[in-house]
Amino acid sequence: MFQIKELSMKIKRFFSNIYKKILNIIFLKIYGNITYTKQKIQNIKINKINSIDNINVKKFNYKYLEINNGRIFTNFVECVGIISNKFLIKEFSFQQINGKLQKEKNQILRTGTPKIKKKFSGNMLSLTQGASGHSNYSHWLLDILPKIKIASEKIDLKEIDFFYFTKLNSFQKQTLKLLKLDYKKFIDANVNRHVQASKILAVSHPNFFHGTIVDAHSNLPEWIVFYLRKTFLKKIDYKKKNYRSIYIDRSDSKEKHCKLINNDEISKYLKKKNFKVLQLSKLNFIDQIRLFNNCKQVIAPHGAGLTNLIFCKKNTRVLEIFPKNHNQTRVYKKISKINNLNYTSIKCDKTIFSKKGDMLLDVKLIQKYLNTNDSNI
Repeated sequence: MFQIKELSMKIKRFFSNIYKKILNIIFLKIYGNITYTKQKIQNIKINKINSIDNINVKKFNYKYLEINNGRIFTNFVECVGIISNKFLIKEFSFQQINGKLQKEKNQILRTGTPKIKKKFSGNMLSLTQGASGHSNYSHWLLDILPKIKIASEKIDLKEIDFFYFTKLNSFQKQTLKLLKLDYKKFIDANVNRHVQASKILAVSHPNFFHGTIVDAHSNLPEWIVFYLRKTFLKKIDYKKKNYRSIYIDRSDSKEKHCKLINNDEISKYLKKKNFKVLQLSKLNFIDQIRLFNNCKQVIAPHGAGLTNLIFCKKNTRVLEIFPKNHNQTRVYKKISKINNLNYTSIKCDKTIFSKKGDMLLDVKLIQKYLNTNDSNI
């Protein structure tokens, strides 16, 4: 029975691949091949951005792009291409391969643009970058929202006719509402994978300069933290209840990594120590900001929710929990340094993966941390 099912799956994959290849050939005939060129491309304009909110950002070499009758293509998962005529604009296009953001190996160069093109009359700002900007809380705050800020240095956001996003979830919509962007102007990249507009607008990635996306966030520019604090802290309702110490319960995460097998044990112990146990998925964006801004102590497994450290006050104590062999980003340590937080990390044993998680944390390590001001555990 198993062999028949496996054979059936192989046959389905075979015909699926054949179907995709046929589609690619058809769309290549319609829209043509996409290539790079070192020659000057007509119909495009690139301007440098040297300051953001009066902060000098010359060293990041940010740029703002305008293309008359340009195109955007994305597969929604790993790549986005900014196109002028039949040329890929390498500097503003991204391909994610095994965790690395690539500029030289964009799949569009191989497959072309195998989706029906939809035309829009007006200008359109590209705010999609494949998987990393799709629904992840950290990438949204650290990659996508800063792109909007960079663009605003060159164009009044009210003058933008369309904003090209990946499919938006509730917290993303809330942040955009707080930025006073008109949802009627939002174009869903999942529905419209291939678009053309009278003018395509794009900006440089705010923190990816080399290496992997992990490297990018570990070298997070300070201005991004300052911008997010300035923009959103003023939206807090301080009349709501807050907690001095919070523990982030990651058991509700859709991700399989960085979850405590003995989360119940850790939660129970921390409750006795007057910690409020929180699942961030049950909180809206502003409530998350408020709780982090008003607490004095945060304990949490590594995860996107710790991006909220951006909103903490100076000297807040932070304990981040990692699996022993996790190839972790140091972004939360970086944010803590920028915000002058008292940051500490624990590496706990990584076990054979179970439904509950991949980390087993000795509660004695938490006890030791709470009983000392020493940052080295």
